[in-house]
Amino acid sequence: MILEAIASALSAISFGIIFNIKGRRLLAAGFGGGLSWFTYKLCLANEVSQVSSFFIAAICFSIYCEICARVYKTPATTLSVCCLIPLVPGYGVYNTMYEFIKGDYIKAIDYGINTLSLAGALALGVIFVSTIFRNFNLHKTLDNLVKSPKRIKNTNQTLEESFE
Repeated sequence: MILEAIASALSAISFGIIFNIKGRRLLAAGFGGGLSWFTYKLCLANEVSQVSSFFIAAICFSIYCEICARVYKTPATTLSVCCLIPLVPGYGVYNTMYEFIKGDYIKAIDYGINTLSLAGALALGVIFVSTIFRNFNLHKTLDNLVKSPKRIKNTNQTLEESFE
């Protein structure tokens, strides 16, 4: 499981190089890729379903990416894409297309539904964490505005002066 996580980290770093991520951000993206795969395999080892494992792994790497985005002052998306790469269900898409070409439509639909479920779990995990972090930051910004009414008064005064 550790070797697989290291291989996933290397694949995330490789995609980070393709996406032109530099320096410490590249190492953070690589660690996130390893973290995502390790979380997925750990969930599977504890007899969690595959779709739930993907969802939990997406939540874990999304939280990691949001925190790293604040630390490195970079968009969370740049890190999320690299962390997502090891979990992309490419083999499921391949099997779906292969079964369609063979003419076994029942099996192809089964693979297709499973693949869409996995992709949906990844998307929902990323969206869930992203929404929570955005709402948290919105409340933080609103709290800062409420705590400093001086800023608001100055803004209103300059607006009134500009209309006169």
